[in-house]
Amino acid sequence: MFEVVKSFSIDDRILDAIIDYKFLLNRGYNRARALRIVEERYKLNPIERMFLFRSVYSEREIVERLSKRVSLRELKGKILLVDGFNVLITIQSALDEDPLIICDDLFVRDLSSAFRRIKIDDKMYNALTVFLEEVKKIIPYIKEIMIFYDAPVSRSGVFAQYSRRKLNEMGFKGTAVAVKRTDRAVLDMKGIISSSDSFIISKATKIVDLGGVVALRKAGLKKNIINVRRLIEEGLKRIDTKDFAKRIKKII
Repeated sequence: MFEVVKSFSIDDRILDAIIDYKFLLNRGYNRARALRIVEERYKLNPIERMFLFRSVYSEREIVERLSKRVSLRELKGKILLVDGFNVLITIQSALDEDPLIICDDLFVRDLSSAFRRIKIDDKMYNALTVFLEEVKKIIPYIKEIMIFYDAPVSRSGVFAQYSRRKLNEMGFKGTAVAVKRTDRAVLDMKGIISSSDSFIISKATKIVDLGGVVALRKAGLKKNIINVRRLIEEGLKRIDTKDFAKRIKKII
């Protein structure tokens, strides 16, 4: 499965599925129902289905999400609340040269993590080091960093302990802890959240996609970066309005 994910690419069938899914979402269709319609029409496999689900949003959702995003400059003197595994797995995917998606809402997400369990190994430790090194470069003026890991993940407590030591070694004020629910932990704290998790974004007041920023800086193969927003814009240019209207009538 991982090799299939690694070789994932966009063809005309997937592009048509993206356009149709976007249209249905903009019409107010429930995400699950709209995806089911498009999945059946285009015979999407699990990877293609997950790609659409993670990367395409209605314009209403996008406007709402972007209104919450803060710039790196706005992090000066602020507390950063990091959705630990979400951020590190995105960076790990970039280092592994797996596909990275610049999604329709402009958050960066990976595809691989949907098909594998979270594993704390050398790659995860390396992703943490890369993340902190990059944060040091691009936002050295951060006030404090708090990293939250999912406690149910094996060895998350040990990893949190290592993260605290690493923060201290690199001169950051902050801490790292393993908690029962990362989403609740970051949402209950005062600060700016770093995550690309859709549920967290929907509930947050201020959000930054630091995992995405670092992942794009570290991506080894630019051909593995899929810009969905650009694909939609290009796809709409090539669509014949009458043909598109007929196509849509068949699926709604």
